[in-house]
This record gives sequence, structure tokens and C-alpha cells, in this order.
Amino acid sequence: MKSQFRPADTAELYRHQLTRPTGNWHWYGPQTMRIHSRATAHLHPCASARIQQCVVGVSSQRTNQAAQLRSKTQAEMMSFLGSRGKQTAVDALPASVEAVQSVETTELSQRFTGPDLPTPPSKTLAWACAVSYLPHPDKVHYGGEDAYFVSDVGGGAMGVADGVGGWAESGVNPADYSRLLMKIACAYLEGKDQFANDGVDRHESPLIDPRGALNAAHENTKVPGSATACVMQLDPVTNTLEAANLGDSGFVVIRNGAVVAKSRPLQHYFDCPLQFGAYPEFVEATDTADMADTYSIPLASGDVIVAGSDGLWDNLYQTEITALVPRNANELQRSADSISTAARRHAGDSEFASPYTREALAQGLDLPWWEKLAGMHIKRTGLHLKQLTGGKMDDITVMVALVMEKDALETSSTPTA
Repeated sequence: MKSQFRPADTAELYRHQLTRPTGNWHWYGPQTMRIHSRATAHLHPCASARIQQCVVGVSSQRTNQAAQLRSKTQAEMMSFLGSRGKQTAVDALPASVEAVQSVETTELSQRFTGPDLPTPPSKTLAWACAVSYLPHPDKVHYGGEDAYFVSDVGGGAMGVADGVGGWAESGVNPADYSRLLMKIACAYLEGKDQFANDGVDRHESPLIDPRGALNAAHENTKVPGSATACVMQLDPVTNTLEAANLGDSGFVVIRNGAVVAKSRPLQHYFDCPLQFGAYPEFVEATDTADMADTYSIPLASGDVIVAGSDGLWDNLYQTEITALVPRNANELQRSADSISTAARRHAGDSEFASPYTREALAQGLDLPWWEKLAGMHIKRTGLHLKQLTGGKMDDITVMVALVMEKDALETSSTPTA
């Protein structure tokens, strides 16, 4: 269960942490740590540091570890505030490059572009998409807390949101917020409902504005709750993937069996992602769309985009995902189902060293000493104490899109007589 924003003592500072990869494969960014602060604008703490250990085999939350993490967070922030300079954004960060290429000043978020294609496609591209959704086993009766949309506007559009489960403690269904957020984001891109006033046919003149979709959805979702969200579009004019991501949902772009680009999760601290909420109606503070990372990635025919909520990224590694991508449009649904099934299998495996528990270990969270001693075992290399392991049981949304030339896509989708 993700931590929900809760206000605390005003001495606590709001923290927006962006880090280098630390064992969790989808944590992608420049090879440095940057901490961005908005403390001067308003105090917005992730207050109670409720680090939820939603891991099979971990029986309870480690309150002493949460206290240590909170203390560490405050110390890092105070150190940063004493020496901070201009905040920067990566302008180009292809997956094959480890260093920052060029930077530009920004207030809140970062923009990633590239890598460029050796031979840009000569024809307009579009994508075909399939979705597989597996609610948390304990939340099947109300459909889980993830939400998504798929649209054929432009070259294709899709979005995923993950309702923050902490709201259930207040008697709120976290799905209410995520579902409405995605409904409004889709309506914004399609020019429907409250966005139909301009009279423009969005299928003829597509609006490519994923961050605008997040902003419009956030401003118009006025129900209790909060959610992370990611919106992706294929721009048919530039043949690029345009995306905006806030929180720990996200995507990867796979070309010829290799990941060429991927989003990174944005978190305040471990298991507390950046998240939208209805401010000031139902929350005392919220993250906003201008804090979302944006992406512009040139696409080629045959590229595969895999997107999903954190239930996917917390339980499945890059090599496992690339092995399950489709080779053609006929395999799209089977691919999405296979990826979600693999993620669910890992989520229920108490011995699996998942991306989630690897990141927890990197953040200093582990089993208490008595459990480590009780689980001590002998390997070839000697005596080993038990470590934190297990997948994270959660809702799992998987969206798989195959990029094709638009003419070929239309031909393949036309029913035969």
C-alpha cells in the first residue's frame, strides 16, 4: 500500500527526491542524486513516513525503520538546503548513454528526449494496444484501485493511474479518484464532455498534450482520494512518443529486444510517490502536473511500448518483460496477459528477490535482526543471514502497444468479407 500525503509538524520539510539507479531496474536517470525542494513555496511534508512493507513474508511494518528513514530524510534535506544551486533538467538521455548530455534550467520537472533514429520512418505511424488488468486478490470485489484508458486519437493514446491505497483507512474507495482522473484525461485528449466546446474534431486535428491531460484531469477531479498517473501519446506528425509521468507508474520502449528508453519513478521517499489529490477540497497539499517528467522519444515501426502501474514495475525485471513482448499485432493480448501473469506470480512468491525488495534494501530497510538470525542458512560461499525478499502484492495494470505504419494498422484492423 502506498503512503498517502498527510500534513505534519511545520518543522518537517517537503522533499522531492530523484535518485540514480540503485538496483531497481526501472529507476532511470542521470548518474547523480538530485533533491528538488519546494519548501520555500509552502510546507508540504510526507508526514508520518508510513513505509508500508507490503511484501509477502513480512508480517508487520517496521516502525523503528520508518523513524530512522524520516530522520535520514530530514538530515539530507537540511544539508541540501544549505548548498543548493540552480536545478537542472536533462535535455537528452537515451538509454545507451550513462552521462548527462546537456541541461537546461527548470523549476520543477525534467524533460527527456531521444535517442534519435538512424533512419526516421518515412510513413505515418500509429499503434495497436492491448491491456491486461489483475486487481489485488483482496480488492477484486470492487475492481481494484488502478484505472486506465485507451484511445485511437492521433496515432494512439493511453494512460494509467494508481489510486493510493492509504485512503481506504479513511473509508474512501481509492478507485473513485483514479477512475475519474483517467476518464477526464481521456476526454481532454479526445475533445469530449467539458472539453467539447472548441468544435474541433480531435481525430482530424489531434491534441498532443499529455501533461495538459494530467493537468486538466487533476483540476477537474474533485472527489476524495489521490493517485499517480502516466499519459502517453503517439504524435502522428513527428512519429514520436510524447509522455508525461507523475509518480511510480511508467513505461519502457523496446526496440529489437532491447530497452531504448524508459520513464523513472518520482517519489518523496520510498513507497511514497508523487501523487495528485483534490486540493483544497479533500487534501491539504498536492503534487501538480508541472512536476511531472515529460518525454519525447522518436519511434520506429516495430517498437513496443510497455506501460503499467507500479504493480508491474515492483515485481518484474527488464529482461523478463523484453522476453514477453509481441512480434506482431496478433500476439498483443497474449503478451499483455503473459506479462501481468508473470508479475502476479512474483508478487505471491515470498522468496523472490523482487525489484521492490531490492529497492527497500538499498534504502536501508530490512528484516529485524532476530528474523535474520532465524532465517540463517549455509551456501557455498559460507553462512548467510536471511534478507528481506518477496514480491509486492498489488493491482497490476499492463498496457502493451505495438508501433506500426498507419496504413498497415488500418489494413490489419479491417474485417474481411
